[in-house]
Amino acid sequence: MSTPQNPAVLYTGVFVYSTQDPEASAFLVEDGTIAWIGPEDTALALHPGARREHFEGSLVTPTFVDVLPTADGSEPGLLWRTEAAARGVTDAVPGLPGMRDGVLAVAPVASPGTPYLELAGAGTPLAFGSGDAASSDPWSWVRAAAHEGPTEQRISDRAAFLAATRGGRRLAGSPHPGSLVTGAPATFVVWEPWDLTVRGQDERIQTWSTDPRARTPLLPDLADGSPRALRTVVDGVVVHEAGVGPGSGDRG
Repeated sequence: MSTPQNPAVLYTGVFVYSTQDPEASAFLVEDGTIAWIGPEDTALALHPGARREHFEGSLVTPTFVDVLPTADGSEPGLLWRTEAAARGVTDAVPGLPGMRDGVLAVAPVASPGTPYLELAGAGTPLAFGSGDAASSDPWSWVRAAAHEGPTEQRISDRAAFLAATRGGRRLAGSPHPGSLVTGAPATFVVWEPWDLTVRGQDERIQTWSTDPRARTPLLPDLADGSPRALRTVVDGVVVHEAGVGPGSGDRG
C-alpha cells in the first residue's frame, strides 16, 4: 500500500507496450509493481490520489537485457551498468555468443548473416546483446535482426524486440511475459516521443499500422534511428532520468 512518503505513481499520456491492453494510455506503479493498466480517463477517476507523471506521446516498454555485455564474456563493471541504464538496459547476462542453457546468444549488429527466421522456425529461443561498445544501443539489435541482413531471414520487429528483452531474462532464469502487465515488477523504460508502428517480418507483405486498435503493441519505427530513454525504472525506483542523471527523483 502506498504511503505519503512512498505514493503510488500514475503515468499518463503514454503508449503502454502491453498485450494485456494494447490501447492503454496510463498505468499505475505501486510498491514496486505495476498495479493497474488502462485508459487515461479511467485512470484519473480510479486513482485520484496518485502522484501523476505525464509523458505525452512516449512509449513505455520493458527494459532491455544484454546477454553479451563484453567482448570477452566477463562481468561488466558499475560504470557499464550506469551507462546502460541510460540506454534502457537494466540487466546483463555475461557470457560468449552461442548456445547457453538452450538459448542462442547473438550479437545481431556483429552477426549480419544470422538466419533468424530459420532459427525461429526451428523453435530456437534467441537472446540478443551488444558484444562491444559500438553496438551498445539496444534498438540497433532489433534493427539488425528485423531490417538488415538477408531479407529472407529477417524476423518481425516484435520478435526481435522480445529476443532483446524477454530472451535475456529467460537466459537469466527470470521468466517475463515480454510486455507490461499488472502484477509484474515495475521495471520499464519511458522513451522519447517517436513514430510508432507495427511491422511484420516479410517486407514483401507489410503489416504497418499506427492505430492502437490493431490490437498489437506498437514499437518505434527504427528507419531513422532510435529513440532516447527519458526515464528508466527498476522495481519502481528511477535509475536514470534524461538530463538529470541516475538515481534522480521525480520528473518535473
